Amino acid sequence: METGGKNCIASLMTAKSAAAISSIQLAGTGAEDIIKNIFKPLGEKPPIFSMGSILHGFIFDRDKDIDEVVIGCEDKDSFSINCHGNPLIVENILELLKTRGARIAEPQEILAFLGKQKYGDNTIAIEADIAITRAATLDGAKIIAHQTKMGLLQTLQWWLKNLNVMQLDDIRAGAEQILNDSKIADLFVKGAKVVIAGPPNSGKSTLFNYLCGKEKAIVTDIAGTTRDWLSAKIRLKRITAEFFDTAGLDETLSGKNAVDAESQKQAIELIKDCDAVLLVMDITKNAEPLAFRLSVKKILTVYNKCDLANNLLVDGLNPPRRIKISAKTGSGIKELVDEIGQALGVLDYDMKRTVCFTDRQRKVLEQIASVQTKQQAEGLITELLKGKLSV
Repeated sequence: METGGKNCIASLMTAKSAAAISSIQLAGTGAEDIIKNIFKPLGEKPPIFSMGSILHGFIFDRDKDIDEVVIGCEDKDSFSINCHGNPLIVENILELLKTRGARIAEPQEILAFLGKQKYGDNTIAIEADIAITRAATLDGAKIIAHQTKMGLLQTLQWWLKNLNVMQLDDIRAGAEQILNDSKIADLFVKGAKVVIAGPPNSGKSTLFNYLCGKEKAIVTDIAGTTRDWLSAKIRLKRITAEFFDTAGLDETLSGKNAVDAESQKQAIELIKDCDAVLLVMDITKNAEPLAFRLSVKKILTVYNKCDLANNLLVDGLNPPRRIKISAKTGSGIKELVDEIGQALGVLDYDMKRTVCFTDRQRKVLEQIASVQTKQQAEGLITELLKGKLSV
């Protein structure tokens, strides 16, 4: 039975897996009518559906109680239904909302809907509200929030206001600077990808396990044990990073058999798509770094097994960015983590830089960076400020 939920949407805002508490957002024209139709309060007092009210009671369907809930009245026709996190309970409530006229949507869509009500045509502010919910770190959330005040929003408004007296070269250069600064900001917002690479049996998996704080990768004395890559997210000093333990790189393995060839291919593909590479070498073999080409600039050469090398020096080896460690004992790991942050450029990063934080913003800024007329610039800047949001 529908109850007139016109332009009303509902979405599960928490994870779809089992949890102690789940939160369902209901918003749009007719949301209050739907809530009144399926909610009965505890106690005898009638519920007051005003902004800021917190209601305790039951969600019911006909004469059957589905779950005991707490409902937050966040705004006119905007409600947060907090229920038990059993997936069956969540599914029953969503299905009930659907039968009452609400359309089930993804969280990004309902956040965009609420943002439109809150910010009007300020697309950057709406995008910020959505992006903050996905930020990998608190610093990432702060970087995004800054763009709605003194960062990207202020820069674009200033460009638009002073377009007549500005040089196109200055606007193009400004767009390029924002794009460049955004590359490091992305590491705070989305996290980094760091690949542990190197020849077989150099200690990559031992290093991976040490960084994880537990044993995830199989470690043996047999070269080439790791064939499929493993990954784990690890908190560094200022960012989170997903580390990948890959198969040992050895050109002779590529033609050995189909499994080894695929392992080599996967390792190379991961290297191409990462932010930094830890090139792990066995210091006891006193070998120079691998002579293969890596399409990533941030390579840290890590000489492992220094606990077995006595006083063997690596000062004369190249490249200059190199670290001596023992993945087995943990010696040098702290210095390695510092070097990773330094190589990624996050240790001294200015949190108040002007950056972009969505694919839409980046694509428009790339167009501005090559704009040919002020009329084109005006249109693109306006699009950045008030353009259609894609979710």
